[in-house]
Amino acid sequence: MQVERRRAHRYPFVATAEVEDYSGVRVASVKDLSFAGAYLAMRNPFFNGASIIIKIHTKTEFFQCHATVTHSSPEGVGVMFRDISPPFLIVLQGWLFAAMREPIGERHPEAWA
Repeated sequence: MQVERRRAHRYPFVATAEVEDYSGVRVASVKDLSFAGAYLAMRNPFFNGASIIIKIHTKTEFFQCHATVTHSSPEGVGVMFRDISPPFLIVLQGWLFAAMREPIGERHPEAWA
């Protein structure tokens, strides 16, 4: 049995993402987020090891960085962030600090699916 090892705790998070590789751009839904990566629900997911550029949008903010696909399934991909520039690190920190403060019962229930 394979044990999943994450570098950081993930928090439920709901946002839209654009994910790009050499073949083009695909749309995804962010389901959870951490300082190290995210889980993206998407059709036609990328393969393990794929090098991608991820752009995450909320109503008020934007995050972008390079990432590597660490887990791929028919429902989506787990990605590990790489090369986060300081302005985008500030955005990511803000999102995660807000998620940490939310009581469990008030977190986005659709993110648990």
